[in-house]
Amino acid sequence: MDNSNRKPFLFPAMALPVVVWMAVILYYSVNLPWYDDFDPFPDFLHKWITSDSLFERLTFLFQPNNEHRMVVGKLATLGYYWVTGHLNFTFLHIGAALFTLGTLAVFWRAFRRSGLGAWYFLPVPFLLFQLQYHLVFLWAICGWQHEPVVFFVVLSMFLLSGKRFGGALLAGVCATYAMSSGIFVWPAGAAVLILRSQYKQLAAWVAVGVVAVGLYFYGMSAQGNESSFAFFARYPHLSVLGFFAFLGGLFDFFPEKSIVVRSALPVAMALIVMVWVVVWLWRQLVPWLKRTFGMFKNAPQSAGIADMGNLNAFLLGILSFLLVEALVIGLLRPRFGFFVMIVSNYKIYPALFLIVTYLSFIVSTRSENLRKRALRVAALTGLVIWGVSIYSYLPVIAERRKYYMVNGYNQEHNGFGLGHVPYSEGARYVDNVMKHLVKNGIYSYPTEGNELGRQVHALTTAFPVERQVTVAHREKGIYVNDPEGTISPLRSNGEYAFVRNAERLYFFKMEPHKYTGRNFFRQYDKGFDIEIPHSSLLPGTYDLGIVNVEGAGLKGGILGKVTIP
Repeated sequence: MDNSNRKPFLFPAMALPVVVWMAVILYYSVNLPWYDDFDPFPDFLHKWITSDSLFERLTFLFQPNNEHRMVVGKLATLGYYWVTGHLNFTFLHIGAALFTLGTLAVFWRAFRRSGLGAWYFLPVPFLLFQLQYHLVFLWAICGWQHEPVVFFVVLSMFLLSGKRFGGALLAGVCATYAMSSGIFVWPAGAAVLILRSQYKQLAAWVAVGVVAVGLYFYGMSAQGNESSFAFFARYPHLSVLGFFAFLGGLFDFFPEKSIVVRSALPVAMALIVMVWVVVWLWRQLVPWLKRTFGMFKNAPQSAGIADMGNLNAFLLGILSFLLVEALVIGLLRPRFGFFVMIVSNYKIYPALFLIVTYLSFIVSTRSENLRKRALRVAALTGLVIWGVSIYSYLPVIAERRKYYMVNGYNQEHNGFGLGHVPYSEGARYVDNVMKHLVKNGIYSYPTEGNELGRQVHALTTAFPVERQVTVAHREKGIYVNDPEGTISPLRSNGEYAFVRNAERLYFFKMEPHKYTGRNFFRQYDKGFDIEIPHSSLLPGTYDLGIVNVEGAGLKGGILGKVTIP
C-alpha cells in the first residue's frame, strides 16, 4: 500500500488516541482508593510495614484479594513505597497504564513481521485507547489486574510465536499472578504449540502451567461458583448471549439505557465478527489435521500456522485466550446481572478481540483491494468507537472524579465515603488503616476536599430562591433536586449538597439527571438531584445546603434545617 505522500501524517494520527488517553488519566486521576482498592494497597502496605516476619510478609504478598492474587500490583505498591516512602494512587493509575502502552508496543513488533505497510496498523491504537474501560485505567485495583494480565498474555504469545520458549513461560507465570484471568494463558499457549506440532515444548508448557495454576489456587477459598453453574442450568441462553455481549462490548454505545438496548448491538456485532473468526480458526486447524491425521488431503492449500509462521501463531494465541475468557465470564457472571457482560472493567478484552480479528484478516487475505477495504472499514469503526467513547464516557469519567473527591473528604473527616457502608465494621477498619498511614506520613488525602470544606464552613447565605431547588423528606433519606444545574467536563467544576453543624460536615455529590430524549448517545440532561441517606448522618440538627463550584469560585447557600433523630 503506497501512501508515501501521507506518511508524515501516519504516526501523529496513531499517536492521537494514545495522547488523549494519557491526558484523560493525568487530568482525572485522583489520589484516592475506592472500595476494593483498600485490600491490595493500603491494607497490604499497612500489614507489610507493621510485620517483621519475612514469611508473614510473603504471605501478605501472595494473599488472594477476593478471587485474585494481585502479586504484580502489590509489588508495584512496594516498589513505589521503597523509593518514595509513600502510597499514591495516581502513581498506581499511571503505572498500570504503562502496561497498556507496552501491549501496543508488542502488537507493533508483531505486526512488523507481516511486512505490510504501517498504515494497516492505524486502527489498532484507536481500538485499544478508547475511554470505555475507564474503570480499568482510573481504578487502581482493576488497572493492576487487567492491564498487566493483558500485557503479559500478549507478550507471552509474542515470545512463544517467536520460539523464545523460556521467555514465554516467564511471561505466562507473570500473567497468572497478575489476576485469575491470567491462568487462561496456558490453554492459549497450548493451542499454539499443538497446531505447530511442538509436542516436547507442549509437555513443558503444560507442566509449568499446572504448577503455576495449582499454586495460584492453593489455599484459596471457594468463590460460590456452584451458584453460577446452577444459574447456567436454569438460564443457559444468558450465558450464550453473554459470551457474544462480552466479545462485542465496544459496541456498547448507550451505557445509560436499559440492558436490552445496551446489549443488542454488542451481541449482533460479535455474531457478525465471529463468522470470520470461525473461518480463520478453521484455516489454522486444517494444515495440522492434514499433517497429523492425513485428513482433508484434497482441501485447498491454506496458510496455517506452520506455513505463515510467527504472526498467525501470535494472533491465534491471543484469540484463544479471549475465547476462553469469554466462555468463563459467560458461564460464571450472568447470575450477577447481564450488565456485567458489558461492564467497563471488561472493555479492554473486546478491544483486543477486534484488534486480533482485524489483523488476522489483513494478514490472511491475498487480495490487496480487499485488504485496503478492510483497512478503511476498521479505521472507520475504530474512529467511531473512539469518538463515541469520548462523547458518551467522558462526562461519566468527569462526574465520577468529582464523586471521589468529595467522598475523600468524608473518608478523612467522617470515617466513611470511599465504598464501605457508613459506620459499619468494614468502614471502621478501613478508617483505622487510613489514619495509620496518614499519621505516619505514608499517605496524604488530596487538598481539594479540604479547601471545599473550608469554604463551605464559612458559608452563611441562603440559597437563591430563583433556582427553584426542592427538598423532600422521605422515609429513608432527604431528596434534593436542582432542575437548573449543568454538568462540566472540568474536574474543578461540580455541584454538591452538604449537611453541616458545628461538629461535622458531610458532602454528597449531586448526580446529573439521566437523559431520556431521542439522542441515544447522550448520557445526562440538565439538572441534578441526590437522596441523602439518613443512615449516613449521625443524630443531630444540621444545615442543609448546595454549592456550585466553578474553578476557585463557589456559589450556593443554605436550604434550611434538617434533624436526624
